[in-house]
Amino acid sequence: MTSYKELYDIFVCGGSGHVRQLIPLLRKLLPYGKVHLGSSFLSAADLVELRGLYDVLQQPRHSEDGYCNFELFCIRDINQLASAPYFIKLDADVKVEPDWIEYVEEGIASHPDAVLFGPRKGNNDINFTLSGALVRQHLQRDIQVSNALKVGGGFYVGQTAFFKEHQRLMDLIHEFMWCFENGKRVHPSIRPEYWRHLNDQGNEPVTLIGHSKNFLGNEDMLRSLVVHAAGAADRLRILESRDRVRIVRTNIQNPDAVPDLSLKTVAGK
Repeated sequence: MTSYKELYDIFVCGGSGHVRQLIPLLRKLLPYGKVHLGSSFLSAADLVELRGLYDVLQQPRHSEDGYCNFELFCIRDINQLASAPYFIKLDADVKVEPDWIEYVEEGIASHPDAVLFGPRKGNNDINFTLSGALVRQHLQRDIQVSNALKVGGGFYVGQTAFFKEHQRLMDLIHEFMWCFENGKRVHPSIRPEYWRHLNDQGNEPVTLIGHSKNFLGNEDMLRSLVVHAAGAADRLRILESRDRVRIVRTNIQNPDAVPDLSLKTVAGK
């Protein structure tokens, strides 16, 4: 019989302010997968309190801002670190019941073709355009997604093989969001191997419509966007958890926490 540690990679991040939430959460997660604790600036004393409650400690240092560091970890690292057939990403403030894993197992059994599912729909549908000659050089097409379903980022389950297959697509969309401003590059490449033979200072600017003002590449929006951009919208699901997983959004930096937050910003005019 395959063990849970081989079936699921579980990713949860936290900082010093999350330790009291992490202790009971990690105890419920640990039996049901390989638990990766992403330390978004947990102290040595925090880690002593959390000892024995996770399998692998990850220490991303993408940003000095704790929230941004967590988002970038989810975008840049999870796909590469995951090795089990499925990965589970959840926030430190999510509440799970002791039988939470049954929600995951039932979701996979009833929707074996799903590549991304979770219990909560994002408050904002995805409306996103990424276009320009440089985009077409890399991706062979412009990206346009309208009124598209978003799986909320508090808790979701992803099919590892799908996201590894589309790693380059996700990396490049993220780079256009993160490293370009007003249609031109303003930061060095995150993945320079993708750009080795291309001139990224062409005459036609990159046009980007639809990224969050709070964060240039909100991780759950980006993950759902990649599913749509890859032509797999029918493999994205919102599945009721019957309170086995409960998500309470209190983070105002996450656009999902504010239903009327505008996600419209334009670059490259």
